[in-house]
Amino acid sequence: MALQILGKVSSRVRLFVIGALDSQVDIYNKIIRINVKWQPPPRGWFKVNIDGTFKSNYLEGGISGVICDYKGQWRTGYHKKIQATSPIKTELQAFRHALQLIIREHIFPIEVETDATEVIRFLQDDYPTYNNLIYECRRLMEEASRQGTITLKHSFREGNMMAHLLAKAALVQRSYNKLCIYVLPPEFVIDVYDKDQDGYIYVRSCSRDQCGHIIALGNDNALQGIILAYDGICINDNVNGHDP
Repeated sequence: MALQILGKVSSRVRLFVIGALDSQVDIYNKIIRINVKWQPPPRGWFKVNIDGTFKSNYLEGGISGVICDYKGQWRTGYHKKIQATSPIKTELQAFRHALQLIIREHIFPIEVETDATEVIRFLQDDYPTYNNLIYECRRLMEEASRQGTITLKHSFREGNMMAHLLAKAALVQRSYNKLCIYVLPPEFVIDVYDKDQDGYIYVRSCSRDQCGHIIALGNDNALQGIILAYDGICINDNVNGHDP
């Protein structure tokens, strides 16, 4: 299955940047500072940010999603408490639920964004432990692709904070598999929602090697950061620093 993993910058630019990194192996482990923010989708598109969180002591998880339009306006949000066995299985279940929603409500064109690199990689490469769930996600992705335009890409946690907060909130629910839908942003995500709309910038450190890997997974912030670092440009903003 060929996944459509794209960001706002063309795939030709991505290949050029990755090729430039490959030609400079000696800089792979150098650390750069990357400006990270929630990126709105292209005009006329929607974006769903998804997340899953896992509590190993109770073998339970929370899955969530937030759908916004190209202006950054909240369209809907949801979360659900589930029984789970691992962090990655929880992330895959979050992805499956988002695909089911996209297909059922016919929400196209749409970007799906996750901070779990494994979700993207496992959809391209088999992983025996979760094969049944992975195959189901592939089937749903193919079905969605037949209905409309859908892309899947990676985001840093800082660009995925609303979904992260919703997934954590799911864990306090008493019942499993009870979907909670928010037609407006709930109070506990308002601060992050306002920051996302305002283009609030976080800063995190990342090796150029790591950047090269996640650029290939469609991470726009990593791509912009590595281009600036490659050109020797330093940006000093009034931002909130954060290291991974």
